[in-house]
Amino acid sequence: MILFLLQLVAVGWQSGGPDSLAVLKAARRAQELFEFTRGANLPERRGGWNGVCEEPIGRMCYWYDGSVDTAPPEPQRIRHARARLIGTLDSAGAALPGDDWIAGQRVRYLLEDSQPQGATLVAEQCRATRWWCEALRGLVQHVTGDFAGADSSFTAALRVMPEGERCRWTNISSLLEGDLAGRYRRWDCAARAAFEQRWWWLTQPLWSRPGNDRRTEHFARLTMARIEEGRRTAFGLYWADDLRDVMLRYGWPTFWTREPQDYLAVSAEPKITGHDPSPAFHFAPRAHAFDHPEGATPEDWTLDPPRARERYAPAYAASVHALEDQVSIFRRRDSCIVVAAYDLSADTAMAGQSVRAALVLASDEHDRVVTEHQTRLDRPDVLVAAAPCGPRVLSLEVIAPTSRRVARTRHSAALDEHALVSDLLLVDAGDSLPTALAPAIPTAHASKRVRVDRPLGLYWEVYGLRPDGEEVKTSATVTRQGGGFLRRAVEAVGLAGHHRNVSLEWAEVLVPGAADPHVAGRALALDLSSLSLGRYRIEVTVTAHERAPVTLRRDIELVRP
Repeated sequence: MILFLLQLVAVGWQSGGPDSLAVLKAARRAQELFEFTRGANLPERRGGWNGVCEEPIGRMCYWYDGSVDTAPPEPQRIRHARARLIGTLDSAGAALPGDDWIAGQRVRYLLEDSQPQGATLVAEQCRATRWWCEALRGLVQHVTGDFAGADSSFTAALRVMPEGERCRWTNISSLLEGDLAGRYRRWDCAARAAFEQRWWWLTQPLWSRPGNDRRTEHFARLTMARIEEGRRTAFGLYWADDLRDVMLRYGWPTFWTREPQDYLAVSAEPKITGHDPSPAFHFAPRAHAFDHPEGATPEDWTLDPPRARERYAPAYAASVHALEDQVSIFRRRDSCIVVAAYDLSADTAMAGQSVRAALVLASDEHDRVVTEHQTRLDRPDVLVAAAPCGPRVLSLEVIAPTSRRVARTRHSAALDEHALVSDLLLVDAGDSLPTALAPAIPTAHASKRVRVDRPLGLYWEVYGLRPDGEEVKTSATVTRQGGGFLRRAVEAVGLAGHHRNVSLEWAEVLVPGAADPHVAGRALALDLSSLSLGRYRIEVTVTAHERAPVTLRRDIELVRP
């Protein structure tokens, strides 16, 4: 059959030029024959479906179990059939270099055949519709990890698309749910633009990497969906809206398997499972973070919810873990300084590796400050960034490129230019306490878990004092949190010790430092060894002359050595 198709194409050329319809029909038949051959020869393996459909979408059933899926060896018959198809498509492309469908199929099957260089060449030499050639170039760049290049190519494609097509491509309604989806669907295409920009900004997995790979993934999926339109797919089904929706929400499969034959079953139709890249994550924020990013918490980015509306598996991330940090903010004349400490040295998956750590402060999709460095995860690490004061979102990102492991946290960072007192910074209480920020930074605690057998240091700053000094009253309390009814009951009958709290109060004259006449640094060491293990809240209240008291808070957890 394949030989006949190739001969048909050759006859067209020999008769004084290609018969466009005959060439295109031959190429389409070759594509259908390949997919039929693929379906009939897929390796047999249980697809993992337990009979309960997590997400029914039209004819399709989607489920995600979180396991890392390894592809079985592809049968030789499929590989040989694909090679013949690529040859047929190459011949058809030479005969009809301006055909959109042929150009798309060539790129698709070359990428599937692990020939990215060949796909790149086809996209670069593309003579089809201009915007489609740009989209194919973006697809290849995204698949090969050039996210900044893919961003540029897809932007160029959108710029020259017909208006109706552009509106269809920028539509993200399939990725949204709940109130966000309801709001978005009420607007026309032009009114959605600002919403889309914010959503893509907050959904970008890593702000420290060039190019928004979650956005380019979406456009790559759209490109692949257009490539598959109207034709037979690897599932044995013809393309329809349900397959498009599955692809836009979860991506396209990297391989397929066939359920083992049940010879007692009435239907002889094979059940085919498409295996998407895994592990895959849900990077989209909750509605609260979307509407109020300046008040977002780490819980607003749940990477693996029970039923995710959409998922994405970055090629650079075999895992993405939540990262615990301690963040404190300090004010200077023309900016605010953010200190972010973390510790992954006890993480067996990342400990001791050489990584790139980045601290990103962003007020919107266009304004971001990035501080990054290379480090080795054998001890706690601290990053410091200076940015104009104001509400921002903080993203602390650690990337281990060799093992493809990522850890991150994302939450609000309120940089208040009018603050009279800084945040509290938990520090090690060594032989001497820091009296300025610079020596305090290297001793910053990397988490809110504190060993009960060691003194805990606190560092903070007071702003706006008179140059010659000013009396300041300070109180510090450490109060047990939680405990609940059961704890109170056993305390009442003497089966457990009552909560003990720590309380201090003093007055002193604070004089701003010589380096900055507007900043007075202060430190305190707390002995917490008499307290039982558990969660506590530290509160430091500062009262300067003719000012309202200001209270700083930091929650900690006392743990064993």
